[in-house]
Amino acid sequence: MGLPEIVEVARNFSLMIRVQGPDPKGLKMRKHAFHHYMSGKTTLSASGMVLPSSFNVGPLAEQVSSEPMSLVLTVASIIEPFLSSKHRDHMFQVKPELISGAQIDVMVEGNAKATNSETLHWLPAELITLAPRTSVRSQREMLREQSIDSSLMGKLATRIAILKLSSRTFEDLPNLNMSPAKKRGDLLLAMGAPFGILSPAHFCNSISVGYVSNCYPSSSSHVSLLMADIRCLPGMEGSPVFGEQSEIVGMLTRPLRQRVSGAEVQLVIPWEAIVMACDGFQLPNTVNLKDSLKHAHEYLCSFEVPPNPVEKAMSSICLVTIGDGVWASGVLLNNHGLILTNAHLLEPWRFKKTGANENHEVVSNIFFTHSNETGDWPPTKQEAKPGSFQSNFNKTIHQRIRVRVDYLDRWIWCDASILYVSKGPLDIAVLQLNVVPDKLQPIIMDFTCPSPGSKVYVIGHGLFGPRCDMSPSACVGVVAKVVKVRRSIGETGQGDLPVMIETTAAVHPGGSGGAILNSNGHMISLVTSNARHGGGTIIPYLNFSIPCAALEPLFHFSKDMKDLSILEDLDRPNEHLSSVWALMPPLSPKPDPPLPDKETKGSRFAKFIAQRQQMLKQTSPSDKMDRDSSKFLPSKL
Repeated sequence: MGLPEIVEVARNFSLMIRVQGPDPKGLKMRKHAFHHYMSGKTTLSASGMVLPSSFNVGPLAEQVSSEPMSLVLTVASIIEPFLSSKHRDHMFQVKPELISGAQIDVMVEGNAKATNSETLHWLPAELITLAPRTSVRSQREMLREQSIDSSLMGKLATRIAILKLSSRTFEDLPNLNMSPAKKRGDLLLAMGAPFGILSPAHFCNSISVGYVSNCYPSSSSHVSLLMADIRCLPGMEGSPVFGEQSEIVGMLTRPLRQRVSGAEVQLVIPWEAIVMACDGFQLPNTVNLKDSLKHAHEYLCSFEVPPNPVEKAMSSICLVTIGDGVWASGVLLNNHGLILTNAHLLEPWRFKKTGANENHEVVSNIFFTHSNETGDWPPTKQEAKPGSFQSNFNKTIHQRIRVRVDYLDRWIWCDASILYVSKGPLDIAVLQLNVVPDKLQPIIMDFTCPSPGSKVYVIGHGLFGPRCDMSPSACVGVVAKVVKVRRSIGETGQGDLPVMIETTAAVHPGGSGGAILNSNGHMISLVTSNARHGGGTIIPYLNFSIPCAALEPLFHFSKDMKDLSILEDLDRPNEHLSSVWALMPPLSPKPDPPLPDKETKGSRFAKFIAQRQQMLKQTSPSDKMDRDSSKFLPSKL
C-alpha cells in the first residue's frame, strides 16, 4: 500500500486535543515547548486518536449513556498539569478530576460525518481515566530510585489518557486492523497536529514518515516502547502511528532528549502496551476495557512475523568498550571472532580535528554511567584455534577491551585484543576475541558500488551504551554521494575505486564502527565519522563511511587469517585517498610525459629561447654595449 492510501486511512482517526484552564502563576506551561498564555489562562495542545466501533467499544459506550459515545486516546502529559491536587497524590483511590475551570476539547478534521470536508470544529470531551494508574508523586519517587525495572520504566513512559466524546461524529469510521510485532526497519507513518494551538487550520493532520529503530526492553517478548527514526515536531505527542498496510502500530509519546548533544529519540507506545496499560480500567456498569480490547492482544500474539533482512544482520553488530568510559560499534567478520571497528576508538589522538567544520569521531560517553567492573590488562592469552594465529601487535592501549556479541536472544561479553590498527588514511582497526563463542553470525559483504539514491540502513550502538542493555539501532536514509579515486597501478578492478560514501541516515555518538546495509541486509560500508556545526553541534544526517570495495584486502584476510601481510596494502601512503578523507580538494593529476616525436608548447618555447640566445651571440660589441647601458637609464613607466 502506498503512502497516499495510508494517509487517507489515518485521517479518519487522527484528532487534535486542547486543554485549557486557569493558571495565575503561569506554571502549567512548564516542560511544554508550545503553549498559549493570556490573562491567567494557559492552553496546551497535543494529538490524539479515536477508537472505532470495530474495537468492540460500541456496546461499552451504550451502557454508560443512552447517547452515542466514542473513546479517544492521547498522552497523559497534556492532562496532568490540570489535575486536582488530591488526584495527583492519590490516584489509586480517587477518580481523576480536573481543577475548577479546566476543560478539554477535541478538534476533528472535515472528513467525519455531517461536516464539510474542509472545516475544523471543536467537540467537548470528558476525562475518564489515566492509565496506568500511578500518581504524579509516585512517578517522581520511582524516577529517583537508583535502579528501575524495565517493565516499570515502560509503564512510566506509556502513560495515556482516555477521554469520552458524546457525539455521533465517529459512528461510520472504517475498520482498523492491528499490527503484529514490528521489526527494526519497518515503515511508520504518524499523523498529528504539531504547533496546533498556533494555527489549527495549518497544522492539523500533518504527517511524518519514518522507520522502526529499536525496541525497549530488548530482551523481552512484551515490548513497552518502540524507538522510531522519524522526525516529529512538538505537539505530535498522542498521534496515531500506522504501518505500511495502514494497520495501527501505536501512539507517539514524548521523545527522549539528550541534554549535551540535543539528539532526540522518538518513542512510540505499541498497541499491545496500550491494551496492557488499560488493565483494571472499568467504565461505570461495564466490563473491563482490557476485556473489550482483548481480541487486539490475541491478534497480535497469533502472528509470528519472520525477521526481515535488516533484522537478521543485527546479530553481526557488536558493542565495543574501552575501559569504563568509551564505547563504539563493531562488525563481526568471520566465525573466528574477528571484529572490524574504527582506529579512532583505540588511537583517538591521531584523529583530532582543529577545524570547526571538519569531520569528527563519533565516540562518546553520553547516556553512559561508569561501570563498577574492573579487569586486568592485557587479558589472558588463549590457545589459538586451528587456522588462527597469535598477533605480535604492540599494544599501546593499556585498558581492558571488551566486546558484546549479540546472538539471537542472548548477549555474550568477551575480552578482545588488538590485532591490527591501520597506519594509512583509512580509519579502521581489527580486534580478535580471546575466547570465541560458537554459532556466530558474521556479516555478509557486498563489494559493488551503491548507486546514489539507493536505500540504506545504518546499524550501530548510537546514543545507548553498555549500561542501557539495548540492541543495535537502525536508522534509514539514502546514499547521497559516492566519492571515487583512480585505481593505482597493479590494483585489480575496473573503473575508479569508491573510497567514501555519504548517506542521509542519522549517525549518533557511539555509532562509529557500525555497518551500513543495503535492502538485502548486506554490508556495503563501515561507519567512521560525521560532521559538526561551528558551535560543536553534531550533524547526524551528514556522515561518512568506508565502502567495502576499499576494504577488500581486509575481507580476504578474514577468510583464513594466515597472512597478516595482506593488510600492508592498506598502510601504504596514498595521496588521493588522504585528500578525500581530509575533505580537501582532489589533487591535480600529474601530466603525462610528452612523446619524443611530438612538438609541444614547452618544446617550442625552449626552441625559441635557444634561437634567441644564438642571435645575441652574433651581435656586434657596440650593440651589446648599448643594450648593457640601457639598464642604467631611468625607465618610463
